[in-house]
Amino acid sequence: MRRFDRSFRLIIAAQILFALGLGLYYQLIFVYALSLGASRFTIGVLQAVWLACTAIGFIPGAWAAKRFRLKPVIAGVWWLTVPAATCFALAPSWPWLIPGFVLSGFYMANNPAFKSYIYLKSEPARVARNMAYIFGAYPIGLIFAPLLGGYLADRIGMRWVFAISIVLYAASSTVITLIEDTPYHTAESRWTLASLYANRLFRRYVVFFFVGFLAVYLGQPFLTPFLKQVHGQGYTALGIYAALAALGAAVMCPLMGQATDRFGPRLGTGAVLGFLVAGATLLITGAHPVVWGAAMLCYGAFDTFRFITNGIIAKSFGDVPLAWGYAIFDSIMGIPSVIGGLLGGFLYRQRYQLPFVVVIGLGLALIVMIAATTRRSGRHVAAAPD
Repeated sequence: MRRFDRSFRLIIAAQILFALGLGLYYQLIFVYALSLGASRFTIGVLQAVWLACTAIGFIPGAWAAKRFRLKPVIAGVWWLTVPAATCFALAPSWPWLIPGFVLSGFYMANNPAFKSYIYLKSEPARVARNMAYIFGAYPIGLIFAPLLGGYLADRIGMRWVFAISIVLYAASSTVITLIEDTPYHTAESRWTLASLYANRLFRRYVVFFFVGFLAVYLGQPFLTPFLKQVHGQGYTALGIYAALAALGAAVMCPLMGQATDRFGPRLGTGAVLGFLVAGATLLITGAHPVVWGAAMLCYGAFDTFRFITNGIIAKSFGDVPLAWGYAIFDSIMGIPSVIGGLLGGFLYRQRYQLPFVVVIGLGLALIVMIAATTRRSGRHVAAAPD
């Protein structure tokens, strides 16, 4: 099997086009919601709606991946990006953004099939690396798109930004239909949720990443609103900061993927959490645009943490089919993601800096946990990735 075949290259192209479409507005959508009358707490609610629909969609997505071939599931769901951006473009007030957030959540329903596809076409020693490279292509598109999105939003308005996104989404969906299909091979033995829960490694991953996902989603939706409301940054400047965050993720994803494969998941996750803590700290303590830019570079750890998780957790599934394993894990991770959005909104309403203070506390706690368990070499300790 070739290490990186034509289908992987097509996926990377589709990911970049998708990221260009999303990146035009991804870091601006919550600032746009504020302009449509949303409150600070509402930002967290909208994020929670988005992530709740994402978590719900994983289960039917896994069912479809098990029942049908992988390519039609991946490509079919990918096309939901087009009506999602259309909803954003036509929204007259913030409640009308909700259908767009719902569709934005459900267009992630192909994730179980998508991750299974990558896993099945990867050599065992290169799973985390291939996951990191492929998912790492996503922030590459986000490097340039926010610059254009912020500029256009200031000049011609956000509705035209969404219109361009629709075109890019259509192009991305077309490219993904060109990948080569692969049969889905699943274990013949019966499995149940109880058997998955009985897997000690899976339970440890759930505990650790539950806290980790809570940390990353507590602060993420409030990055650009913080820079807008506390430091008075406009759309153009916010586009630059969003591009820096994407650049950080584009650099970190392949590096941390390789580090995870080579040195183990403890070092990989610990390093990413360190960048997350550094980003939150610089954001709330910095008093200069250069410092805020450094903070956004470090906050590329938000995407990196989620992406390297994909290559780590598969070995904990046991006899559970890949699509179902990913779907169940991702659905569980939807809980801290939704909690993070709601709790972050509540904290942000009380004081702008509070969500990031909690991110710092949770990140440091996980880093200390990793350091403490790493010293106990040769033993598996609950709640630490291994």
